[in-house]
Amino acid sequence: MALNKHPLRDVTQQDIDDYARDGAVCLRNVLDKDWISLLEPIARKVIIEKEDVGLLPTIPGRYMARCIPEYRKFIFESPIAEVAGKVMESKEIRFFFDEFFAKPAQSDAKTLWHCDRMGWPVTGTMVPSIWIPLTPIVKENCLEVLAETQHDDVPYWLFSPNARKMIKPDDRAPHPEVESRRGEPGLRFLTWDMDPGDMLIVHPWVLHYSGGNPTDDWRIAISERVFGDDIRWAPRPDCVNLAGVSFDEMLEGEKPEGSHFPLLWSEDGRADDDSDFPKGFATRWPKQEMAGVNEYKAFKTLKSKEDAGELSRKDTAPTN
Repeated sequence: MALNKHPLRDVTQQDIDDYARDGAVCLRNVLDKDWISLLEPIARKVIIEKEDVGLLPTIPGRYMARCIPEYRKFIFESPIAEVAGKVMESKEIRFFFDEFFAKPAQSDAKTLWHCDRMGWPVTGTMVPSIWIPLTPIVKENCLEVLAETQHDDVPYWLFSPNARKMIKPDDRAPHPEVESRRGEPGLRFLTWDMDPGDMLIVHPWVLHYSGGNPTDDWRIAISERVFGDDIRWAPRPDCVNLAGVSFDEMLEGEKPEGSHFPLLWSEDGRADDDSDFPKGFATRWPKQEMAGVNEYKAFKTLKSKEDAGELSRKDTAPTN
């Protein structure tokens, strides 16, 4: 198989400028199609057929590289880290975590306009989402970006699982209502037709959204989260949890390093192998007992569609 370790096309100055200006850039023909052939069938087994590959039952769309050898290989051997480093002009790229985003055929499920900034227990801007479609994407089911909103320095209150258990502090703004502003002069809503092998790099501060899926097949994408040069720990109780790393270990102001955050790429050629990266999780769970949890989560997914028109990141099929 032709599993390319370097991008099939160079990152250009135009790519760098587009990302800096808009908060997102679509890079065409970065991955060899053999990467997609390797990953896409497994995604369908896990997401559609609910095959148990050892992912956490509480967050079954995340941490694939800890349980699925092919996804582990993708993290350590594909060109995604090199591309992210060059687009952000970062000298190093470390791994953060990975997750599935999927929507069934003819779905009207929506993810609210939001940015990821305050979900992550860090300061800095170099923690993008590398959004990679495993199925063909049309503009109607693509992740959508409100261009240039990464320049707004607003610490929005994110709807993370932890934040939902808390009262919003007065100094944290709710995410803005964006849908009614379509057509407003000066605003640019960016969305793309994409082929497997393309990728989006999305700034953590930019407002983005995901509509339904009007096609007759599942829309499946993966999101690889990475850390660049300016990222430092800044844990807060409303951030998302990270399996295997407690807030106690996130030392304020220190750079994320260690076995959970391997160096994937550096401009001077340094990189870690996967020998220290964890396999599986520190906890165990009885398989039969988790069946009830998954049934409850499926109910919550349907209820969420009825109540809010969105699927939360806690649900079985994340939808970004």
